[in-house]
Amino acid sequence: MKKLITVTINGEEKQVEKRDYSFQEIIVLAYGSFDDSQKSYTLVSTLKNDDGEKHSREYSFGDMIKIKEGMRINVDSTNRS
Repeated sequence: MKKLITVTINGEEKQVEKRDYSFQEIIVLAYGSFDDSQKSYTLVSTLKNDDGEKHSREYSFGDMIKIKEGMRINVDSTNRS
């Protein structure tokens, strides 16, 4: 049985499988699809450590993201000009 965890993506709580996700898979979780022909994406994750300190990390195309319980992920898209 796969372990599900709760993460927040663009302010919306989601139940996801605990595993590594590609940059593109996170975009699909946030927007329902991935289209890099017309859009550019940025992805930032925030996670509190045991001391309560927040740690942020920026990701880019090609990165793998290790999803952890309670992680907050913000995905922004912009139109390419």
